[in-house]
Amino acid sequence: MAVPDWHLRGEWFDVCSCALPCPCTFAQAPTHGDCLFTLVWQVHEGHFGDVRLDGLGVVALGEFAGNMWVGDPDATMKAMLYIDAKGDEAQRAALEQIFAGHAGGWPGEFGSLISDLREVRYAPIHFEAPDDLSYWRAGVADKVAVGATALTGPTADPNRRVQLINAPGAEVGPGQIATWGVVDGDHAEGFDFSHEYRGGSSKHFPFDWRP
Repeated sequence: MAVPDWHLRGEWFDVCSCALPCPCTFAQAPTHGDCLFTLVWQVHEGHFGDVRLDGLGVVALGEFAGNMWVGDPDATMKAMLYIDAKGDEAQRAALEQIFAGHAGGWPGEFGSLISDLREVRYAPIHFEAPDDLSYWRAGVADKVAVGATALTGPTADPNRRVQLINAPGAEVGPGQIATWGVVDGDHAEGFDFSHEYRGGSSKHFPFDWRP
């Protein structure tokens, strides 16, 4: 069946088990050989054909091993998705099509790395990030509560964020700016992680996708 025209614009962040700064951003293998993660997408404006997707969110829990940025044949990813229950049936179906990688574009490329999509659940997703990116956080009912506070330090201008331009490995695709954060929430239930999950790194990216 033909995929309708679609477009999503919004913001994304992760909380993962790697050390700060996340090796993915530099197209390197995970700190400990594998990475346990929570990924959060918030759509500000979007459509899938005639279905509007503004204001809806998606959260993925999962893990991968190997370096997914270099065509490593042993790199494997397992994941589950929470899709925002604030959407109606058509909106939820559209988000599942896109984020499971079935609608092409960058999510199709990223989705091709998932060897095991274990489950899709529907639950209300709460997202919060001020315009100055001083923090970002998200929650899924009583199952997920993750977030970070913007990284700073003794020589950083407190009015400017610690950022990386032209990241060689960006989970949202080429050309976006990474803003670094220090994890202050890593609670994630719903995916059977292979070992204990503790958040060590977080970064924020905007995204702007088309098929």
